Amino acid sequence: MTEVDEIVIKNFESKLIRLMEAHTALAHENMQLRERLAHQSVELDEAREQYAILQKSYSDLKLAKIISVDDTEIGNTQKKLSKLVREVDKCIALLNASEQMEDTL
Repeated sequence: MTEVDEIVIKNFESKLIRLMEAHTALAHENMQLRERLAHQSVELDEAREQYAILQKSYSDLKLAKIISVDDTEIGNTQKKLSKLVREVDKCIALLNASEQMEDTL
């Protein structure tokens, strides 16, 4: 082999070694990225489950608030209606009393 051939072979070996080292580094990085992706997928699934739970809790809370507001409003409405009925009864009593006074005169 000539000296030029030996230089070419050494350059080729050097480049091949660098290429193999780069391949090893990229394979290692690829493995790390896959592990990271798997970990983040698990975290995403957990976050989705948490979101679903929170969304259901929020819906339940809204429903409970609607029901409690209705109960309060029903109580207030019943009180107002009772007050109005008493006022109407008073007015009827006054009208009856005034009619009786007119009849006696």
